[in-house]
Amino acid sequence: MRTSFYVHLLTGSLVLSSALMFSAPASAGYKVAETEDFTLELGLRLQPRLEYQRVPNGGEFVRDFLVRRSRWKANGKMKKALYVFEWRIDTTDGALTSPVIGLENGYITYPVGAGIDLRMGIYDQPFSRDLLTSDSKQLVVDRGAVSAYPSALGLADNAVGIQAMGKVRGGRAQYAVGVFDNRTIVLVPAPPAGSPARQPVPMVVGRLDLNLSSTKDVFQDAHFGDERWFSIGVNGSYQGELENVAGADGGSRGAAGIDGMADVPLGPGRLLVRSEFNVIEATAPTGGNSLDTRVWMAGAGFLLFDQRVQPVVRFDQTLPDDAARIESRNTTYAGINFYKKQHNLKLQADVRFDSGTGDSVDGGRIQAQVDF
Repeated sequence: MRTSFYVHLLTGSLVLSSALMFSAPASAGYKVAETEDFTLELGLRLQPRLEYQRVPNGGEFVRDFLVRRSRWKANGKMKKALYVFEWRIDTTDGALTSPVIGLENGYITYPVGAGIDLRMGIYDQPFSRDLLTSDSKQLVVDRGAVSAYPSALGLADNAVGIQAMGKVRGGRAQYAVGVFDNRTIVLVPAPPAGSPARQPVPMVVGRLDLNLSSTKDVFQDAHFGDERWFSIGVNGSYQGELENVAGADGGSRGAAGIDGMADVPLGPGRLLVRSEFNVIEATAPTGGNSLDTRVWMAGAGFLLFDQRVQPVVRFDQTLPDDAARIESRNTTYAGINFYKKQHNLKLQADVRFDSGTGDSVDGGRIQAQVDF
């Protein structure tokens, strides 16, 4: 690794951390309308970033300034129904990709009685703690392989669908089950030969969370204050009868996983530990043996200095099916987070170490965030 990598990383860290620490605290959001039957609140998220990373497949290191994410948010209540709208503009001025613009979240949640709500629209499927945890509240700068792999097959992340959801005992147990379209199965542009092109039946996705202590904000990688969190989640997803362009309909995709999180006061700070394990299977529309892939992660962070500084580490491992003839991949992240106003105003920095490369460090990222 060249010395210039560390120079770029250190310089960027000092500049961004100085800007963050001397900035005014961000607001918690703006309520712009409130009547008996209607409320409206507006918000914004902005994540400017410096990346210095090795180009995939053994390329050179590339330095890039970009706005990784911007979100324009609106939410509120009409009668008893809750609504959420979130418009995204991602990777603005990215060196290796074009901006992605579109609807990130747009859904309505109706209370139907007996503690059950019905949600319709586009939103996160109830699968994977890594993906249900917002990218604004992650342990390191971005999510890892444990959620990226099922997401690449459409088995996690945002999708259009409908789900029933609820909680019992004040949120000690929370559940959700729904049906969704798989966003990765489309006819245009034409899919590769042998890949699914049509989905006559939707995905069925379900999740159960058990929260053994606090039930507030269970999906975030740093809590503040003196409460305790102990959460365990199990989830599954399945979609069958996937067709290719020739009409073969023996395809299927499915996933199952378990995850857990604990965040407790310990000595001079707070200790967070989190882990997740997922098994993903995919069968081609022409049938035959499925390809079964296992992915897992473990991470930890310790919040110090009046809950403003958090050293963190995260490990992700991908274990492909033997038939895929692809080597397993190990990725380790080490970094530090600086909180000016919890997750509303913070700075994150990390470095990445990939297995099987000739470089001592495979990338580094520094990201500032305002979110309200």
